[in-house]
Amino acid sequence: MAEITELTRWRLLWLMLRTRPRTLFPESLAFAVGVGLVTAAGAALVHLASTFGDRIIAGLTAAICGVCLFACAVVWWPRFGWRNRRLSLVDHPRLRAVVREAVELAGWDRAPTVRVRAWAVVLAWRGRWGRGELMLGLPQLVGLRPDELRAVIVRELLHCSTLREHERHVLLLNDIDVGRAMSGRPNKHRARLREHALRLRRDLWTATADRVGRDVLARATRRETMVDHAFGRYLTSYVLPVRDSGHVADLYRHFRWKIADDGLLDRMRPAVDRFVAERLDRHDTALLEEFGWKAGEPVDPVTGAAFQWIPDALERSLARVVQKEHVKGFPLRSKPLWLGEFDPHLWREIAAGRWESLFTAMAALLGRTACALDAVRLARDGRAAELDWWHTALLCAHPTPGVCVLVTLLDVELRARGYVHTHPVRHRLLTGPLGDTVDVVELAGRIERGQPYPFDLGGAMTGSDPDADARRLAAEHLRGGDATGWFERLYAGSATGDTVVPWDAHAPHPLLVEGALERAEEGGRALVVGAGLGDDAEYVARLGYDTVAFDVSPSAVRLAKRRFPGTTVDYRVADLFDPPAEWGAAFDLVVEVMTVQSLPEHLHGPAIERVAGFVRPGGTLIVIASARDEGGPVFAPPWPLTPAEIGAFAEHGLVARRVEELREPERRRWRATFGRPSA
Repeated sequence: MAEITELTRWRLLWLMLRTRPRTLFPESLAFAVGVGLVTAAGAALVHLASTFGDRIIAGLTAAICGVCLFACAVVWWPRFGWRNRRLSLVDHPRLRAVVREAVELAGWDRAPTVRVRAWAVVLAWRGRWGRGELMLGLPQLVGLRPDELRAVIVRELLHCSTLREHERHVLLLNDIDVGRAMSGRPNKHRARLREHALRLRRDLWTATADRVGRDVLARATRRETMVDHAFGRYLTSYVLPVRDSGHVADLYRHFRWKIADDGLLDRMRPAVDRFVAERLDRHDTALLEEFGWKAGEPVDPVTGAAFQWIPDALERSLARVVQKEHVKGFPLRSKPLWLGEFDPHLWREIAAGRWESLFTAMAALLGRTACALDAVRLARDGRAAELDWWHTALLCAHPTPGVCVLVTLLDVELRARGYVHTHPVRHRLLTGPLGDTVDVVELAGRIERGQPYPFDLGGAMTGSDPDADARRLAAEHLRGGDATGWFERLYAGSATGDTVVPWDAHAPHPLLVEGALERAEEGGRALVVGAGLGDDAEYVARLGYDTVAFDVSPSAVRLAKRRFPGTTVDYRVADLFDPPAEWGAAFDLVVEVMTVQSLPEHLHGPAIERVAGFVRPGGTLIVIASARDEGGPVFAPPWPLTPAEIGAFAEHGLVARRVEELREPERRRWRATFGRPSA
């Protein structure tokens, strides 16, 4: 190794004392110093108390000092072993073979003590009395293949055995912003430090590549980096949100599933490649590229990891370490939690908290109160990366910042509609009350590219969700196989103030008004399907039609009559699937506004047939509904109508006169007019 000119050992020692002094003092020395100070202070106090004749105080002082020493011996001293559990390789033959081969390749004459750590690291050092210590992070054990893990271990063993003490300090200081650590003063040694750190690391990696192969080392280094960042994102998404309630006892098993079966490493690849290219120090980036870092190359799922099974005791112990690192005032005992047993309501609350932090960041960026539509615009305009919120603290598995933002919105929106995840750690897939599955990442990508979406995201940040009651009641009845019973509960609750009818705008639907309905000819009869609280029916009646309006909910009919006491509309309680016989082909005008779409998809066909059957020869049908593509995602309820379903109105003796698909940034809607030819 080349000597470091103008950056002497004493200068390095001084820099270490000012930046990372703890690295210069082993825990054994700190423990010994602490015990010595406690003992000396106790002895001095006992001597003073005895000198002044107060033996009671002397005895109490001695007892307190004894308790302190006992606490140091029982609690403080073993904490290294508690955080870094010793691992017997007897029960892990594949890992034992990997370690043995790495020790031989590195030229060590004695196998090191193997310990397992909670974090995604692999380290080696000389312990007490020259005994080697090998620290293996459990995420890397389940994330690296045997040949890759062997390469990483060889690299760390060589780092420990071939570099001198001051050279190891150079590599450590290479990762520290010395200028910031030294109170913001410029560090005149930083450039030279970087230069020599690069030289030392290149020599170390070359020596490792000579033993394990350059291709293997390049692949191992890349996967090691991917696992490190993937584990950080995994903790942020699934573990840390519940850290105050206890430790997640099965977190490592689920992480192994994420990288072995769910493709987490490959989904993290774009973000890690950008990190290496844009944010990593240029010396480290150059070294990675020199040793074969291939940006954009897929990362295969982990198969045949060196660590075949995770002992329960080891996993629970390291899970408590993860909790301790992120919770102040960590208790001696904490409650074990299991990801597979978390209530969906908990994840809904967590999603709502992230939603609020996103809106706070948008308000700070825009300088005003933000709404969800602002997030859509920021994503589509490519400005999502300007937001400063929790999601940007770590690298993300989402393909773009815009998708990150939109996934947060969609997650809250869909969970409010009764959607839940069916796998403990695959929350990007949500399943609705009727079994339909939505990939929120894929949907967010479509929205970012400018494609429409079939629900309104225009709500403000504050205030209650007007659709919450309708979604909750609909989900309860749909799970029981009742497609329409929730309407009565919704309208009945609105009369007492317990629920909110989200479509009650106290005005006729704008598309109905803009459609410029012609005034009724003498004796014209009209039927309003699913009239609700009566606004559309009253508008039709004002045009001169003899209007009948019906709804399946008795409470809706009662409330409509109460709202319009002098009305000429004939309000009735009726079921669309069992209407009065005299209504068949009896109306000059039939108005259907958002009623068919409120029913499950398998009922759309029968409902369309019933609605079309109300139109008399020479009569007109007007349909207003939300729109979606054939086979497009459904965020039920409602179930927006596809082009084929709109066209189905013309399959029952009607003719399409005008079919408009109205596209807006936040929604798509149909406004269609059909007519039955005169006999």
